Amino acid sequence: MAKNAAEYRKRFMPFKRTKPGIGAEHYVAHGRRPTIRGRLTQFGFGACLSHKLLHISDPTLPVQLNVFTYDENSYTEGKYKNVADIPTVPFAPMTPMTWIDVDGIHDHEIISAIGDRYDIHSLVQTDITTSEQRTKLDVLDDALFLVCKLIYRDMDRTGQIITEQISCYLKDNLLITFQETPKDLFDSIKNRIRQGKGRIRKSKVDYLFYSLLDVIVDHYMDVLDTLGTTVEEIDNQLMKKLKRDTLESIYDMKRDMLYLRSIISPLKEIIIKLQKEEETQIMQESTNIYLKDLFDHIVQVNDSIDTYREMLASFIDFYMMLNSNAMNQVVKTLTMISTIFIPLTFISSIYGMNFDNIPELRYKYAYFIVLAAMAALATLMLLCFKRKHWF
Repeated sequence: MAKNAAEYRKRFMPFKRTKPGIGAEHYVAHGRRPTIRGRLTQFGFGACLSHKLLHISDPTLPVQLNVFTYDENSYTEGKYKNVADIPTVPFAPMTPMTWIDVDGIHDHEIISAIGDRYDIHSLVQTDITTSEQRTKLDVLDDALFLVCKLIYRDMDRTGQIITEQISCYLKDNLLITFQETPKDLFDSIKNRIRQGKGRIRKSKVDYLFYSLLDVIVDHYMDVLDTLGTTVEEIDNQLMKKLKRDTLESIYDMKRDMLYLRSIISPLKEIIIKLQKEEETQIMQESTNIYLKDLFDHIVQVNDSIDTYREMLASFIDFYMMLNSNAMNQVVKTLTMISTIFIPLTFISSIYGMNFDNIPELRYKYAYFIVLAAMAALATLMLLCFKRKHWF
């Protein structure tokens, strides 16, 4: 099994790329029972999966609206507390692109105000404020709505892995993103808008939408690289010392991988759907080539997860084999001891019988002769065991 695990690791390892929730409050506000994952892993304001994947946010923080309005020649940026303060931009083919980045989804009044102003359906608003949504893409009459999970390493929390829901509403020249926390992992995108670098300001808002997805997938790769290091550590630990904690770590990792696959795997079908013009007319043909590249990265992420799951399954088999071998060694040792003492017990039982006439009992050196015979017999049996490589 160890050989199989090594072969998996040698055959495929994920490549590297440079580059918390309102669940508890939602359950209190709406009286909804937590999901299975929530019940098993509840922690703080959200959920923690195997003490590695953390789902956190602070509902006491105010919601902040970060608004970028840009075209090829200029851009404006503003931070607002109220939806009414956001400047009105008419939707027309030549108008600038607008990106509204909402930090915080716990204030239902603000989400409702955004929905009223930008004609977002009430069911979509409910999906935005529910942080335990599955990864999905809804194609509406004149808009796209995407829900996915952003997973990243929070270096402020000693490298813990954080999961956060991201919702994107794409319509005409408008993109609205909803994040659970003010921790902004899209700074690189915002800096490219500010500095006019790359294709974002030269392209429609659908390219900005792709760029955000690309950042999310980059973080998937970074997290998988971290989890891959953990898998390597488990492999090394298996070879050094057999401990029950190792088996628990393996099962925790398997559960983490299963959760990661459940939130990442749907992105494959979503990217395919985005590339179909009859499905999503908002996406430009010029963006399709970038979506194909993104699709390849998602496939490699899923392949990485599958490979790690196979390795972890082989680790479990290997652990069971090591445990079985250890038990066999104990049984073998006990068997050899029992085998040696069977003839010795037989000899001692003969001279322990209650007969009046046992000639050897009256012989002066009988006791020492019997002890020598028993020692010789035990030595002979040990030599036989050694010759057969039993120890």
